[in-house]
Amino acid sequence: MIINVLEYLEQSQNQFSEKVLYRDEQNAVTFRDVFQTARIWGSFLIGCTSPRKPILVITDKTITTPELFFAVLYSGCFYVPIDLELPKYRLKLILDTVQADIMITAEEHRQEAETLEFSGKIISTADMEGTQEDTEKLDAVRRQVMDVDPAYVIFTSGSTGIPKGVVESHRQLIDYIEAFSETFAINEEDIFGNQSPLDYVAALRDLYLPLKTGASTVLIPKKYFSMPVRLFQYLNENKVTTICWVTGALTLCSELGVFEEIHPEFINKVFFTGSVMPCKHLRVWQENLPSAVFVNHYGPTEITASCTWYMVDHLVSEEEELPIGQPFCNTRILLITEDGREAAEGETGEIYVQGTSLALGYYRNPEKTREVFVKNPLNPIYDEIVYRTGDIGKVDHQGNLLFCGRKDDQIKHMGHRVELGEIQAAAVLMPEIYEAVCLYKKEKQQIWLFYTGEETSSRDISRFLKERLPNFMIPRKFIYLEEMPLNFNGKINMNELREKMK
Repeated sequence: MIINVLEYLEQSQNQFSEKVLYRDEQNAVTFRDVFQTARIWGSFLIGCTSPRKPILVITDKTITTPELFFAVLYSGCFYVPIDLELPKYRLKLILDTVQADIMITAEEHRQEAETLEFSGKIISTADMEGTQEDTEKLDAVRRQVMDVDPAYVIFTSGSTGIPKGVVESHRQLIDYIEAFSETFAINEEDIFGNQSPLDYVAALRDLYLPLKTGASTVLIPKKYFSMPVRLFQYLNENKVTTICWVTGALTLCSELGVFEEIHPEFINKVFFTGSVMPCKHLRVWQENLPSAVFVNHYGPTEITASCTWYMVDHLVSEEEELPIGQPFCNTRILLITEDGREAAEGETGEIYVQGTSLALGYYRNPEKTREVFVKNPLNPIYDEIVYRTGDIGKVDHQGNLLFCGRKDDQIKHMGHRVELGEIQAAAVLMPEIYEAVCLYKKEKQQIWLFYTGEETSSRDISRFLKERLPNFMIPRKFIYLEEMPLNFNGKINMNELREKMK
């Protein structure tokens, strides 16, 4: 029985010792390299903080980042990935929430790390040079680790303006690796092309699936996703066979007509997730890669990376809507109506998820944890924890789950789950803005911000928000109102605001 996700690395480094595990634009490391480096750095980190404590990891798209992640796991702690490209305001909120003793980073990012408002100790890769692997210490740590111990915390958007830290265990990750690799027959011949930032949940597939299967992962530079022809050239140069990308990355390529200039020559598996895939774009990919497998994935960060999948087994028409399919092995999907019943076929209900893929909860946020990790309302016999996604779905006559939208103001935008309330909370920090309401124009994939107070230029509001929010959360439209429209009970009339978006 696998207890610790590092057991995959320990097994694979014997079988695939000299095979490349990760490759970035400049360098490559083998399974043996990663194994040895992670154990050496892990030996250094043991004793720097208490077991099962968080260690912040400054991330970038290089081979060093996963080595740092695994070093933290070898030390008996769990990692919290931090992207320095996030606004300083948001970084401070995350640091204040985590309250870690230790931050680790590649030496080239040490100076940037020191500019953060972090009161703990910063350790760089240079500090760990010359360390010897301490097998005795590593073995002692391993004997204390359980599969329910945290492996990492990934921060997502929060409706109160404070990002939520999703705590995920070794067991969740192990179950996901097993289910994904078995369902899609991932093996040592696969070469993943990583699109997502390494502090984002979608990157888990690219980083961890190779550990079990002997596959390899190429870390694609972010800049290439604004240069689609160069992106496809890079895929071909590295013989990438498998991509697990957010839909926005796929649609960008089809929108810009890159297939008219170049084809990915080795791609045979295309997984997409993060938001609804427009079939007009999927059809372009299908027509240009007729031998490839295309799979739609669904699932929030709270369920590791995805919990359902749908194999697209036909050439899609532009107007059809794809199902999100069937649950992975060892995962159960429940549809609960507003009156607490199990939804009948064709009836909509909120999507609840059950299984060991569920997160442990939110870091230092017990109230929000209790709100969405709840007892199964269909089981009065004994306590059974399920996760309320806030998504609405229904089951079609073929037994496939269909996504029907959001129950609240959390949206899927550009491959990320975004709480519109977080944007509103950031906007009202601007002195000129009194009230703010965000809505999402789904068909255009645009966030709109309505506000009252002093009429202010869109440029100034955007500049203010960019100091506090990631770029994908910046609204596309800013609408000034003298006052917010109210309904009969004194609440903001959301329908009237939606009318202004037409």
